Parts: sequence; C-alpha cells; structure tokens
Amino acid sequence: MSQQLNLFPRSALDSTESDPNDRLADLTAELNAIDEMFAASSFYRNSHEFLKLLNFIAHFPNYSAFNCFLLYTQNPSISYVATARTWARKFRRQLKINAIPLLILAPMAPVRFLFDIKDTEGDPVSPELLKSHALKKRFSAGLYDNTVHNSLIQGIIVRELALEDPSAVTAARMTPSIRKKYKDLHLKKDASYLIILNKASRLEEKYENLVLELGHILCGHLGIDKNAWWSERHSLAPTQEEIEAQSVAFLICQRKGLISSTEKYLPDYLAEAQEIPVFSLNALLQTVNYIEEMGKSRWDKPKKRSRY
Repeated sequence: MSQQLNLFPRSALDSTESDPNDRLADLTAELNAIDEMFAASSFYRNSHEFLKLLNFIAHFPNYSAFNCFLLYTQNPSISYVATARTWARKFRRQLKINAIPLLILAPMAPVRFLFDIKDTEGDPVSPELLKSHALKKRFSAGLYDNTVHNSLIQGIIVRELALEDPSAVTAARMTPSIRKKYKDLHLKKDASYLIILNKASRLEEKYENLVLELGHILCGHLGIDKNAWWSERHSLAPTQEEIEAQSVAFLICQRKGLISSTEKYLPDYLAEAQEIPVFSLNALLQTVNYIEEMGKSRWDKPKKRSRY
C-alpha cells in the first residue's frame, strides 16, 4: 500500500502516539465539527459505545449515515422516527404536547425535524406499516453493477479474477509495478486505482469486498489523484485504517440486509471494552453515504460528495 495521507495535514490527529492532552490543545480550525468532537470526547471511542453507534446507524437504512449519527447524538433510544406530517397522514397519529423534535439535514432545505414514535399518540401502529423500517434484504445485482460502473468513471477499475487465495482480494494505487503485474488486464491509462475481487465468490461476497476496498480508497488510505473528492491523509496506523474501512463495510452491508457480514467485519478488539484510537468519523460517514449513492443508479460523470 502506498504512503498514507491524512485528512488533516499538520493536525494533532496525524499521530497516535502523542499525549491526548497535547493532541486536544493542538486542535485547529482544520478539524470539522464531527472529528473535533470525536477527538475531544472519549465517549464514542469506547469500543462498546462505538459499536452501539454503528448498530444504531445500521438500524435506520432509510436515512443517511450522517443523519443517523445526528439522531444518535440527540436520542440514542429512538425506535422509529418520521416527520409530523408523516405521522399524521400515514399513521394517523399526532404529536404529544411535549414532543421533542430531532434535527437532521435535508436536501433542498437547511434542516428537517423528525419525531420518535414515543412522542406521538393516536391509532395503534401496525407492524406492517413499519416494514420499511425493519432491517430486510435490500441487496440486488443492480446495486453491485452500478457501484462497479460508477467506480470506473472515477478512475477506480474493478476486476474479477480467479484467485487461488480468496484473501488476495485487494485495492491498490496504480503504479508502474501494478500495471506490469496486471498487464494482461489492459488497464486504462488514466485509471488511478485497481480493486481485485475473487471471481468465484457469490455476488453478495463480491459486493461486501468491493465496499470494503472502496472504503480504503475513499477514506484516503491509498492517497489521492487530481480528480479525487476525498481528502489527503497520511501517517495513519494500520489499526486506524482498518477501523475506518471495516466500519464502512459493516454499515453498508448491514443497511443492505447482508446480515451474514456481521461477524466478517470489525476487528475482534472492538468486542472488548477499551478505548479505540482517534480516527476520522467524518470520513467514515461521508464514505458510507457516497458508496450508497454509487449503488442507486449509473452516473454519466463523477459526482461530488454530499454533506448528508
């Protein structure tokens, strides 16, 4: 893997060995609000709390990962949320007098307010009406094909090869040595990255491995090219990289109903209550949002990332 580039050049987050007090003292305006909070607070960096956060985000596939994070910071115990209008029209329920609004970002508008079912009253809610909220299989062949297509137009070539070792699935920055190694693949001259998948794998497994490797690329672990929308990052430790990329894969697969991936991603060390290293939670959430958008339709040209 090429030299790692950090989202925050010359930032205190560049080092995992510095004293935490020094790291917080050196926080600058380069840090976005999410990563500033994440670096300053040890709450979400408790491995158990971090897993709770990920499971919460996975539980609400109809909302972006970023908006799910906002919901979690406001009320981690919510079970089903909707706008006041949706509660009234679809569920025939009204807001209670002391209903607490939950804020998320919205397209074509600054914000949107949601309300938890516990803050509403009225007709009983049929489980059938909540089916869209239940975690179910949302994966399709088109999802995989769209993601591969949209990777290619961004300079990320995806190839399926007959691999003797299934663990040989990888992502690499395009270098002369990589081009020489895979010269039989006739790689495009303007491509910047290569993802190798196992041709013998089931389609679901190919998608799981694809989003994992895209996680590494879009989180900046392999550096950037001139067309990249993702940020330069360097000096990340392997542990930081794996937490980011595997969290990306975990969230996307769970939100697509690929339940079998639960134990495949996230290192074992997250299962024990301990503090995990500082990394970019913002890069993680943005990458999840972007990869999910990549699977929805085929693009004619690369799209810029969405803030929500």
